[in-house]
Amino acid sequence: MSTPHTHTGITLFVYYKLPLQEHAQWVGRVRAFQNAVVQAWPGMTVELLQRPEPSAEGLETWMEVHRHPQGVSPEMMASVASLAQAHGLPPKRAAELFVPLH
Repeated sequence: MSTPHTHTGITLFVYYKLPLQEHAQWVGRVRAFQNAVVQAWPGMTVELLQRPEPSAEGLETWMEVHRHPQGVSPEMMASVASLAQAHGLPPKRAAELFVPLH
């Protein structure tokens, strides 16, 4: 098991594309997923963003930003992926990690 301080500052960004016409049906599903993540990991915050304009193909790009006071650990990342799958979120989810610039 990892020690909490090992992951300090790590933020998880997850993005995916959804058809513009399906916006309303995905919002509730993603919000329920966010609530599950926050319940599973006390202290975790999840922000949901979208690009201002859809693509020429009519796709919106959504971005989840997952933050934890002690940083996002590999266990948290695995849990986020598992909860996303359990909530039926899009399977093509690109995840990236960032740390504060030093």
